[in-house]
Amino acid sequence: MLKLQRELEKFNLDHLVAYNAPLAPLTTFRVGGPADALARPRSAQEVADLVRWSRHREVPLTILGGGANVVISDRGIRGLVIHTGGLQGLNRSGTLLTVGAGTPISDASAYAADHDMEGLSFIYAMPGSTGGAIWMNARCYDGEIAPVLEETRYVNLGEPELGSIGVYRTDLKDFDYKVSPFQDGRRIIVEATFRLTPGDRTELYRQMKEHEEDRRRKGHFLAPCAGSVFKNNRAFGAPSGQIIDRVGLRGTRIGGARVSDRHGNIIINTGNATAREIRDLAETVQNKVEQHTGFTLEPEILFLGEW
Repeated sequence: MLKLQRELEKFNLDHLVAYNAPLAPLTTFRVGGPADALARPRSAQEVADLVRWSRHREVPLTILGGGANVVISDRGIRGLVIHTGGLQGLNRSGTLLTVGAGTPISDASAYAADHDMEGLSFIYAMPGSTGGAIWMNARCYDGEIAPVLEETRYVNLGEPELGSIGVYRTDLKDFDYKVSPFQDGRRIIVEATFRLTPGDRTELYRQMKEHEEDRRRKGHFLAPCAGSVFKNNRAFGAPSGQIIDRVGLRGTRIGGARVSDRHGNIIINTGNATAREIRDLAETVQNKVEQHTGFTLEPEILFLGEW
């Protein structure tokens, strides 16, 4: 890590980088060890500079957004972590809304409603960043990111365009349930533009309040968690939470990690969970469901770092 620090100091990015930096506070699970180096760029150009620097020096690179769908290892993450939280911004032109990747997606939803724009109310109260919502093609309450996503600005991670800034115009053929074209690891999302439609803020806020209350009933905000642990496979005939309930796993616990008493597809940190306990509990649920039903639940959350 000392060598990494010396190299980054030569790069003159001290104002952006912290060393041996805690990552747990940057995730909704509130678990995980430190990053060797944590950078907080404030522009697409700073992201591009960091990308070129890390690739040319063969330093491992990890991208962290709002931390709402990840579990970071107790050992932390080696190399450089780029946290996109500094890429903020909300700007509109007619019904086009441009949002920085680090802007909380719920803030974008509220901004749209405040300006009588419909299309993002479905995602209100979902934790996480705008970039993360696009990366996962977030979907809930009969809504999905891809149909309202006009274009996405990104930094290239691959050769020969390493570090260049490009624009992807949405092609719905590239998206699927919880799938986006950015999951190939070749681009970092830095900004997005949504094409919305005229709406009524009173009705939009009514819908948004309903979604928030539903999340509260399911226990999303009672303890640190990442929402749904497993994707819903329609071929299984029921949502993952119902399948987990049928196997009798609600309330199952390993150390400080527990399957929520309110929803089978949510694992919570009861206050002292480790990342390993959360991962072990997720694997236990997955294995028991497969043993009892033959269904293999696919994790929605990502496990990052040195396991």
